[in-house]
Amino acid sequence: MAGLRRLAYARTGSWAAAEDVVQDVLVDAHRRWGVLQDYDEPMAWARRAVLNRAASWHRRRGRERRALGRLAGRAAPALVGEPVLADEALWSAIRSLTDRQSEVVLLLWFEDLPAREVAGILGCGEDTVRTHWRRARAQLARALGEQDAQDEQDERNDEGQEDER
Repeated sequence: MAGLRRLAYARTGSWAAAEDVVQDVLVDAHRRWGVLQDYDEPMAWARRAVLNRAASWHRRRGRERRALGRLAGRAAPALVGEPVLADEALWSAIRSLTDRQSEVVLLLWFEDLPAREVAGILGCGEDTVRTHWRRARAQLARALGEQDAQDEQDERNDEGQEDER
């Protein structure tokens, strides 16, 4: 079950939300166990359910922030109190991908599943998984490359300011 929690955390960026997502999935699995026990891969169902619940969490969270922003007559508030991942730039870039690309990245890379199994979980072909993987990698390279370039520029600017002092 720790794998489901990690998957939910990678998708939501919040341990609290991850625990809620996994708890909901496990409750649902318990209710449906009569059907799920006959599946060849019940964990594939659980992974897919975690990804679906995490996507729903993001949609609900966005609606709540927009509603709070409208009620307050200002921009939506930023999330506070959320734990920071070790490499926030990477995780932020992953969360900025399309839902399907993010799911493919998390299942292939984070969960280390083969493309065939990812295709089964997501209900698509292996070629589709590979296409999403290729596009996601390109987008991540651009996003993280731009971040690296910005970090280098910031470092050069900081060094220049120190020389002037």
